[in-house]
Amino acid sequence: MKKLFLACVLFMLSAVANAQVEFRMITLQHRFANDVLPTVQQMVGPEGSAGAIDNQLWVRATPERLAMIEEIVASLDTARKNMRITISHDDVRQSDSLGGGVSGSGRIGDVRVGVGGVQSYERRDGVRIDLNQRQSNTSSSGSEFVSVVDGERAFIRVGQSVPFTQQWVMFSQRYLSTYQTTDFRDITTGFAVRPRHIGGLVELEITPRIAKLNNMGFIDFEELSTVVRVKPGEWFDLGGNMQSRDDVSRAILSQQQGSESRSSKLMIKVDD
Repeated sequence: MKKLFLACVLFMLSAVANAQVEFRMITLQHRFANDVLPTVQQMVGPEGSAGAIDNQLWVRATPERLAMIEEIVASLDTARKNMRITISHDDVRQSDSLGGGVSGSGRIGDVRVGVGGVQSYERRDGVRIDLNQRQSNTSSSGSEFVSVVDGERAFIRVGQSVPFTQQWVMFSQRYLSTYQTTDFRDITTGFAVRPRHIGGLVELEITPRIAKLNNMGFIDFEELSTVVRVKPGEWFDLGGNMQSRDDVSRAILSQQQGSESRSSKLMIKVDD
């Protein structure tokens, strides 16, 4: 009898709780519903739920929570602004070359034979050998900008064409759940940057990217994404931050082909 009474009490409490939960559809004017959904899901409470359909959110929550959710959604559902990302870069290229020279002389019958040399390093047998290593450094700097809508991604390219070597195959296999890069040959590398306004700050989501040279395909290493917050108009050391985070970013910022190596210093700032 006691068990039956307890079950009835629990049923009545559940019915009361369910009666307090309301259902509502919220139509968005400027933002995609999926962009706002994570924020709403954190606010519905343990008894509520939420989902997205096209430009609409459906929400089940208590009246109090619904009122707060509608207020937050209204503050988020504003026309998105164009943002200007300025990129400043300094590239240093270093190449090594090895030169050699041999000189000596000998006699064949009455004919004297000699080989001319460029350097003078003489052995006891009269043969001179020299190995000369030369190193050259070239640097270049510049800046450019790209405009992007608040919340969308812009591609910041670092360097020019590079072969899709075994190193990039290995990175793709390690960090991508689905490996679909068999048709990549020559690629360009860089970072996808997504700026978002968060109050008085700008939130930057930075993701290593490799792209086909014809711009018809790219791979974002989502697992290696990082998020930082900066002030509008403030320079951020993107290269220094990403250089210390993962091996893919280090490979993008510092590449070596044969005897030539390249390193890049990359700074960015975001303005309204």
